[in-house]
Amino acid sequence: MKKNQGYTLVEVMVSATILAITVLGTVQYFTLSRWEVEKGIRAQLAWANMASRMERAVDVGYSSLQDSLPETSVPLTLNGMQGYRTTVVTSIDDTTDGLAPADTSLPDYYDVTIIFAWFTPDNISDSLSCSFSEERTWTY
Repeated sequence: MKKNQGYTLVEVMVSATILAITVLGTVQYFTLSRWEVEKGIRAQLAWANMASRMERAVDVGYSSLQDSLPETSVPLTLNGMQGYRTTVVTSIDDTTDGLAPADTSLPDYYDVTIIFAWFTPDNISDSLSCSFSEERTWTY
């Protein structure tokens, strides 16, 4: 009596299912890895741009921050990707710091916040805040 050589349909279907699950898992892993790498690159570009903007704030000087620094959704292209930067300058007058009322000509502090969004102005990914004071040094 001669034996039939080969695989049954059930064996082929089970092995094809296992192979499909393995391939889909591998593809998903590489897709997520690539997305995380791109997200890291975008974060690096945003932080470098925000740090450059903060250096500009230091160069402008305390008395000119309120007039020369604010901006809203300024479009930028970094590494071929579209981004938007917003700079907000908020004046803070602290009457309990012991410097009032002698310091009435300028606010005690300026809080500078730089917000970076990718692709659309609403897609905010990173932000950097810094406080400036004429009496004290600026800090992040």
